[in-house]
Amino acid sequence: MAVVAAIVPGVVSSPAVAAEGRGVLEEVVVTARRRAENLQDTPIAVSAVGADTLDRLGISDIEDVETLAPSLQFSQTNYKAPAIFIRGIGQRSGNPVLDPGVGMYLNGVYVPRSDAQLLDAVDVENIQVLRGPQGTLFGKNNIGGAILVDSKKPHSDEFELAAKVTLGTHGRKDAKLSSNLPVTDDLALRLAINSKRSDGSIENVNAGNGLFDQDRMAVSGRMLWYATESLEVDLFGFLSRIDERGSPYNCQFQNSGAILTKGIYRDPNGSNFKQACDRSSALADNFEVSQNDEDARYAIDNHMMALTLRWPMWGMDVESISSYALQDNIAISGDSDGTALHIVAVGPDAGNQVFAGAGLSAPDQERTQFTQELKFNGSAWNETLNYTFGAFFARETLDNAFDGTDVGDNGLVAVGPDAAVDLGIALPNNAVLPVQANAAQNADYENETSAVFAQASWDMAQWLQLTLGVRYTEEKRSSVHTQITPDYQEYANRLNAQIGSNPFIVQPVVHYQDGIYSPVSLQQYFAYQAPQVPLDFADPLVGDTRFSEVTPNLTLTYLATDDTLEALRLDNFIVYATVSKGFKSGGLDIRNTQTSANIQQFEPELVTSKELGFKLDALDSRVRFNVAVFQMDYTDLQVALYERGATATEVIQFTGNAGEAVVDGFELELTALIGDFTINANAGYTDGDLIEYSLGTNTADGFAIVDRSGEAFPQVPQNVRGLVLRYDWYSDFGVISPQLQYYYSDEIFIGTDYLSGDYDSSVISQYELYNARLAWEVNDQLSVTAFVDNLKNEPYFVGGIAVTSVIGVANRVPGTPRQAGLEFSYRF
Repeated sequence: MAVVAAIVPGVVSSPAVAAEGRGVLEEVVVTARRRAENLQDTPIAVSAVGADTLDRLGISDIEDVETLAPSLQFSQTNYKAPAIFIRGIGQRSGNPVLDPGVGMYLNGVYVPRSDAQLLDAVDVENIQVLRGPQGTLFGKNNIGGAILVDSKKPHSDEFELAAKVTLGTHGRKDAKLSSNLPVTDDLALRLAINSKRSDGSIENVNAGNGLFDQDRMAVSGRMLWYATESLEVDLFGFLSRIDERGSPYNCQFQNSGAILTKGIYRDPNGSNFKQACDRSSALADNFEVSQNDEDARYAIDNHMMALTLRWPMWGMDVESISSYALQDNIAISGDSDGTALHIVAVGPDAGNQVFAGAGLSAPDQERTQFTQELKFNGSAWNETLNYTFGAFFARETLDNAFDGTDVGDNGLVAVGPDAAVDLGIALPNNAVLPVQANAAQNADYENETSAVFAQASWDMAQWLQLTLGVRYTEEKRSSVHTQITPDYQEYANRLNAQIGSNPFIVQPVVHYQDGIYSPVSLQQYFAYQAPQVPLDFADPLVGDTRFSEVTPNLTLTYLATDDTLEALRLDNFIVYATVSKGFKSGGLDIRNTQTSANIQQFEPELVTSKELGFKLDALDSRVRFNVAVFQMDYTDLQVALYERGATATEVIQFTGNAGEAVVDGFELELTALIGDFTINANAGYTDGDLIEYSLGTNTADGFAIVDRSGEAFPQVPQNVRGLVLRYDWYSDFGVISPQLQYYYSDEIFIGTDYLSGDYDSSVISQYELYNARLAWEVNDQLSVTAFVDNLKNEPYFVGGIAVTSVIGVANRVPGTPRQAGLEFSYRF
């Protein structure tokens, strides 16, 4: 049977074969229960996208699958690496102490960090999106769901070589080469290389370059060797390099009382934050931004090796997966103010800037992961009982997990009389308080996971199946944190050393508190040459903790008998009900200020999910319709918190838990074949309600417990829907296929703190996209496709982040303008 051909697949693409079996849906094989099964017999909400559909839609990035699977969002927040959400559950922060809420698996290997999940579809056979907690059979942290990416297997049937070139607007130049190499009857190799280049579709008018640029290379190799009649050896390697500019932002000013909006900045592009933000906002209608070029970067190398062994034993199929992964050359940061001024940048690369501003070289960040899984599949009682059990182990180390906050001119900024009032200092109109606001943090983490799992499906009757599963997980977390702050007294000495070097620099300064210095004239502040910042390394803070959890699963499935199918005029029909539990590990984070730090523990997230669904095929396998309805009770949400400090310039960032939420929704997927027309449609509704959400917060009026339970659920649109309409014209000179794709996303709340909900600009408006493609499959070897994305060319936003109380702005990520191009594919 053919494997995955579409989201719920379409017709066979070969013209000769298609004429024979036109209008028949193929069977889709999925591995959502860790064994090969027909999609329509699997009682899990899963969407499957195969290699043919990826090519037809021009999908080369995993995040583009968002338009094809309901309730799946790749949310753009502070860094270019998107945060993945399924059914409203994910993790918006790129903080390394936080695990992603959606598990990503490449050939069965877990990808642990969210900023390493931006994978290219290098040599992909299929992508499966499993919706809802997958806490029984998969490795870890699948509280929202899981995304399974499988590469193409090598085979010994014949030599294959395929090439694809894409040329498009904004300097797009993509090239992909893949091959299948039979070595012997028992040994075969697959090799693939993918290069992507583009200048960027969003113009940064301040820097004279483009954002959403691409500069990445990925290589994959896979060897399949039947070492004996019973032993299969599957060796996989993956290497990718990304080195690009960060996300574009259109700044929308919100809160004039925020800490950073009160700053007076020393920047060639101006000193007023609000004016710079207003200029950025005015550019949105032209698909333009105005950002500091140095503040946003996304660079990371990914390396992975995996060895999978398969063999039979005692009537069971045994699979062992061993893997080693490495991420290095990491330079990630976001322009947190979204303007042409250098006001504030955060992230690992911002930490590099802090060190460079001290005349130091930052330590190299490196992450490694080793995993081992042993899995057994078997059956009993005349195959009425199918079972899976096994064990999983993972050890992850993050060395020099560097982070920083780089403010103003190498940390030098000033506050005027209005901000000085908050400190109890009365200043004349021409005086300011200099501030040194840079900070950095270095940490080493070690995370260890051990788990055992088992699941069994029992065909109690021809029409009834019971599935029971359970997983026991232990998580150990340890960390060593070092806080790095300026030596404030020595910094005062370096400012005072400039007295007499400029006619305006006449007044010596003394350190007042927390990086704030005694008053100087505005002219003296602007006359300073920002000196190197001496850094003070605090004593390391050491912590360790552990967590354990049992995550069960219960599913009852009704499978329609032949008599029922005949009576209902259906080809296939199942109904299922599931209750399951999901678990995402807690951890340790540092709660730091400009003068002190302490390690604090945050607890695991827990989800209890209830789901009811059905799947059917009808009209002689020309229609497929799948529906799922769900409710999830969500407790101890892990949130990245941003607070005001005790002073007018102090910002506190840390991780904590917050209350309870309930997420309700439903999902629809439809495929219909009408003659030579193929219709793929999907829709999702997600309604998240924060039931208890109270946080201790440093507000402008002092510390208070703030009730945020009425706040909108973050980063999740309530309604999404997608449609792909394709027509295949089988002519004497090949298959010509026009295709129209439509996608709609509802409004999204991007706020992070207790003030964000007070501003309309913390909500991204709904948007819709139309994409068109015209493919000409000349023969089995050659195809040419023309495409236009965003036909309407209307400005829209796809995400963002509003840190209202601290930064005072909402940074909105613009969507791409109209793009067009040509694709050429050739199979040798």
